Amino acid sequence: MKKNWTVKVAALMLALTMITACFVGSTFAKYVTKAQGEDNARVAKWGVLITVDGNAFSTKYKTHETGANAYPGEFSVVASNNEQVVAPGTSWEDVGTKLTGTISGTPEVATRVSLTANTAEDVFLKAGTYTDYTQLVKADDGSYGYTGKFTLDKDYSPVKWDMLINGQSLANKIITSLPNYQTVLANYGLTADGCSIHDALAIIGKVGGNGAYQQAVDNALEQLTHGKGHNFQLKDENGVITLSLDFDPNTALNYKFELVWSWKFEQENVELYDKADTYLGNVAAGVDGLAENENVHVHIKGSLVAAATQID
Repeated sequence: MKKNWTVKVAALMLALTMITACFVGSTFAKYVTKAQGEDNARVAKWGVLITVDGNAFSTKYKTHETGANAYPGEFSVVASNNEQVVAPGTSWEDVGTKLTGTISGTPEVATRVSLTANTAEDVFLKAGTYTDYTQLVKADDGSYGYTGKFTLDKDYSPVKWDMLINGQSLANKIITSLPNYQTVLANYGLTADGCSIHDALAIIGKVGGNGAYQQAVDNALEQLTHGKGHNFQLKDENGVITLSLDFDPNTALNYKFELVWSWKFEQENVELYDKADTYLGNVAAGVDGLAENENVHVHIKGSLVAAATQID
């Protein structure tokens, strides 16, 4: 009897152990759905490098004329102090360097390259009547003086600026893009040598308000770069001009931008512009108490800022 009772207890314990094991082991069938995702990335390449270097002006400029009547010295223009100067017949080519910006790299993002030329100061003589210092006039009483006058019908700004993009002239590209407007552009002051900042501000105003001019600038830039969305931006009224170009991702940027200038001897209206040049020179020298004012300016300044920015 006792043996049977012991067998029954052992059987009951075995049954309970098996039932518990079923719950602990989770052996019941059930719905199961499983998914797993994975991804990875790296930072998009930028790698745009920019340099700006060089000098625009000098304290002395080389002699250009040759022959029996030419000046025999090496330099025909030399400053009397350490100030850099400009004069008729001088240009960036005499300096040996120029304001140069380079941009390189192949970014994996859309990029806007901007070039800002800050030329708040420019050499100019406003339209008007001035003393003629090229002719010493004898008065009726036998005395001599500079009593003659000359008149400018339009503002005179003789220093012309141009932007070279990989060695090619932007001014020339714009002019050739508008074959039917060359006379008009020349009247605005844009020539194959470029234009003065004084004239550029007026030209940009015309470009901004005229579809043909805007298209000419776009066409010129398309021939010089792989950029798109070109536009001139007149930043403010102090001679700050920005040229911006947009580039697609993975576009190789390999450009050199050079700001160059020249003050060439005039080939037309020589007598009139000789008088204007002489007057500017006398203002610089302070002859007869002459000084800069709102009508005449004898200082010039140029700077070039290059920048690259991701756009979206």
